[in-house]
Amino acid sequence: MKQTPAIDAVPIRAPLTRARIVEGALQLIDEAGLEKLSMRRLGALFKVEAMALYHHFKSKGELLDAVLDRLIEDVEIPAPVSLPPMQRLRLIMTQFRQVALVHPRAFILIAARRYNTPAQFAHYDGVLAVFKELGLNPKQCAHWFRLIGGYVCGAGMAEVASRELIPEPTPLALEREPQTIAWPHVREVAPHLAVNRLGLAFEFSLDVLFDALASTVARSQSNEKAAKVRQAAAPRR
Repeated sequence: MKQTPAIDAVPIRAPLTRARIVEGALQLIDEAGLEKLSMRRLGALFKVEAMALYHHFKSKGELLDAVLDRLIEDVEIPAPVSLPPMQRLRLIMTQFRQVALVHPRAFILIAARRYNTPAQFAHYDGVLAVFKELGLNPKQCAHWFRLIGGYVCGAGMAEVASRELIPEPTPLALEREPQTIAWPHVREVAPHLAVNRLGLAFEFSLDVLFDALASTVARSQSNEKAAKVRQAAAPRR
């Protein structure tokens, strides 16, 4: 996974570029959270006025789109010859979780910001192409991408919260002192939802989702074969 370089390691007088600004923005988000990112604070990191950044980005929203571009660079879409499509999809989703672990305070950009740039659409298209390889039609591709992608985004955000990396966190009793919780059912499941077991919960959920996807693919293939048999058996006129 691509590492975010320390801005202090770059010579102060090095010219500003979009790439440097994006890395600086991601560094600030990683350190302080998305809500603390401002053009003024980012400019101070580079020892320039905020207006200097607007020569490269028309708005903060455009900058956030670029940071999202940078985050999805860490989610590689494996080549078709590398693995079967189902395994490649699972690897893609696992990499999204890894982004949540490496950049927890920035992951909300993946979970809550719609894809809207050429780089994002190219990535989206690559993921959908893997679904298409399974023989799914466009409607099925859209629904399965939403279902699995929605779970991965939600699980990523829940994991960020479990690690107390949300804005203004309070100490989590579930994680720190589950034995003090009065409600017995909550107390019983707490060990299975501890941070050190979230990876197991994530893999369990992917098992359920991908088993359901495999069933859909098998059913679609069966229906397609049956349709071809009926077509071949139909009397010709």
